[in-house]
Amino acid sequence: MIIFLIIPILSILFALLGIILNKKYLLSILICIESILLNLIVLNLFLSFFTITLHTQNFSLYLLTLSAIEASVGVALLTLITRNFNSNNITPLNLLKS
Repeated sequence: MIIFLIIPILSILFALLGIILNKKYLLSILICIESILLNLIVLNLFLSFFTITLHTQNFSLYLLTLSAIEASVGVALLTLITRNFNSNNITPLNLLKS
């Protein structure tokens, strides 16, 4: 039963490593964030089955809603950046700071 807890934790760590290594493109960052949220949902559901509480299952639904909102906002930002800069590269966004 410990393997069901180790696999989501390792995949969350790999997604964080993916964000650190691939911070040049917005799409890879969004995919890693989505992976982290989905792994948190799976981890939360496993913990709710072990502890037999409904509060953690409700929290999983909240995380799923948050994940859908994050994906829609991320795709909208990706569309705007691609339309304005003709790529999904994040480095031209430093020009917007000044």
